[in-house]
Amino acid sequence: MDWTAINHALLAHLPVASGLLLPLALIASQRPGRGIRNWWTVSRYLGWMGFLGLLAALVTGFLETRAAGLPPISRLFSLAAWSAGPTPLLTRHVGLGLACLPLAALALWSMHRPRKDHESLGVLTLLLGLLWVGALLTTGRAGYRLAHQAKTPAALAPAPAPAVTVVPPAPEGASTAIPARLLDYGALEPLHPEPVKSAVHGGRWIRVWASPEALEPYRSGQPLPMGALIVMSSQEDRWGRPGVDAGPLYVLEQKPSGPALSLYWSRIPLEKRKDFDGAARAYWHDGDPHLDACRTCHAQGVADPSQRSRWRARKALPSE
Repeated sequence: MDWTAINHALLAHLPVASGLLLPLALIASQRPGRGIRNWWTVSRYLGWMGFLGLLAALVTGFLETRAAGLPPISRLFSLAAWSAGPTPLLTRHVGLGLACLPLAALALWSMHRPRKDHESLGVLTLLLGLLWVGALLTTGRAGYRLAHQAKTPAALAPAPAPAVTVVPPAPEGASTAIPARLLDYGALEPLHPEPVKSAVHGGRWIRVWASPEALEPYRSGQPLPMGALIVMSSQEDRWGRPGVDAGPLYVLEQKPSGPALSLYWSRIPLEKRKDFDGAARAYWHDGDPHLDACRTCHAQGVADPSQRSRWRARKALPSE
């Protein structure tokens, strides 16, 4: 299903481009007189192109959320249970995209109202068109931030002095020391030769490493043997490719009590710290409540192979 994510980003440019051009045509069509009918045609053409592009972007966006394993649209506006990811921004993006549909229908209806050949499209058409354009451009801006994880101005400011954070007590029986075998994941066997982009892991580029006994079960999606170790390294996205900043390490160990999950991030970027209670470094392990969302997908161990991402980075040309 990787093509849906790529096509959603491409098709979203069509309604945004129409939204940029439509105000010019609508303003030009406000002058009554001879020759104004040509501006009717331009406005209607741009309106229909924007509407059809919006439909295509909504369909491919819906397919992308299904392929990424995100909650269905009907649950999108009750996402208090989500503890990670750009939830408010995603909610705003989808909500504005859906709001564009009735605005587009009203704007097109107004453009096609009967009028004499010398009359303008009217102020009502202009207002409805501008409302629709505003929603389109705001939706496109939110989508751009989701795709590129644009840094906010606060992220560009000098880093403040480290804040004193209260670390909650570890669950009973949990180890607070970071095991060396988790950090030495390079000694394990890589399961794919290059990073792939994973929407369900914050849009990061991931690479999976496995202990020898976990190789075949992981590839086939079978239960892991006791003692199996899976480590997933990650890199932050930068302009659609793996960036220079290391993301968190995701760890799954098969224990007698079931899969044990861990997350370790040695240096959290400033703009991401709000999702980690302001901490500059995080180690979640064993029964940490921050990992509840991870346990939903990995309650039985490794994820279904059919749901794994195969979205690889575009190959760079020699001149790039």
